Amino acid sequence: MPTYEYTCKQCANRFEVMLPSEKKAAVCCPQCNSNDLQEVYSVNVSKAGKSTKSESCAQSDSCPSKRFGFG
Repeated sequence: MPTYEYTCKQCANRFEVMLPSEKKAAVCCPQCNSNDLQEVYSVNVSKAGKSTKSESCAQSDSCPSKRFGFG
């Protein structure tokens, strides 16, 4: 089941919910019960395969993982 992350536009609470995509419209803020939400899109970073440091994009300043504090 996918995890969705939201920021509430009313109280600025940031939270995650795990639910089927067909139920996304029913999500409301657990803090203030508002349904005025902004979905947050985040970077999913995983290390798969066998890459060496010299092959890794983390060596570049333009690498997304480095910009988001993972490199």
